[in-house]
Amino acid sequence: MVEYRCPVCGKPVLPTFKFCKACGARLPKRMFKEKDEPEEDLHATSFGSEITVNDSTEEDFSLTDDIVYALAVKGRLILIDKEMEEILEEIENLEERVKVGLVPKEDAKNRVDELNKRFVEIKIEKKQLKKKSTPIPIFELIDKKETAKERLSKLKGLKKEKSISQKTYEKMEREYREEIATTEKAITNELLKMERWKDQLKKQLAQKRETLETLFVRKSTGELTEDEYNKERAELSEEIKNWEAALEELQKTLKKLK
Repeated sequence: MVEYRCPVCGKPVLPTFKFCKACGARLPKRMFKEKDEPEEDLHATSFGSEITVNDSTEEDFSLTDDIVYALAVKGRLILIDKEMEEILEEIENLEERVKVGLVPKEDAKNRVDELNKRFVEIKIEKKQLKKKSTPIPIFELIDKKETAKERLSKLKGLKKEKSISQKTYEKMEREYREEIATTEKAITNELLKMERWKDQLKKQLAQKRETLETLFVRKSTGELTEDEYNKERAELSEEIKNWEAALEELQKTLKKLK
């Protein structure tokens, strides 16, 4: 499949796009070639020079749509869990108030039915989100570190009970401590990476908001029809919503882990 890129900013675009969703530039029709035509690097051609390929280190720090979506999903899942807890708490409170005669049983039943319906809806949403969610490495590393610490604690218990020899204890202790140290180093690297993600998120979010304003100008000046504008705005607004959620969740995570 031919991959098209914006001739201005180099971000991926689709043949259905009239404007780049990253920088707002108008996309020339000639850039969308047929699949059977030779693929040409349009970004390089437009500027008359070759694209500089990032080294692996820079690529490791790059922010992808998958990462943004994963962060947005994580934030949404936290909100869902909180709402589910609040629903269960409200149902419990209603049942208690019915028992002491503070709320009529029929009134409570109607409200409980509403709450149960909402509970099922967000439970389904949670299940769907978890299916689509991509794991974020740092949380897997934190779990790995905690698991190693728990095993080290159990190992010390076995030694105290004299269930294992000193030689076996020293061997396993060294293994668990090495795993903890290696994981801590990896977590530090991930934190550095996430700091870079935060900067990229802020920059891209600002670009998307600017693009949204650019679309409004194009509609207002007659360059875009009302239908074209509404379609572009809806898609971009959804992206901005995800980017905002991702940035908020990333900032919360960094604050919590530091």
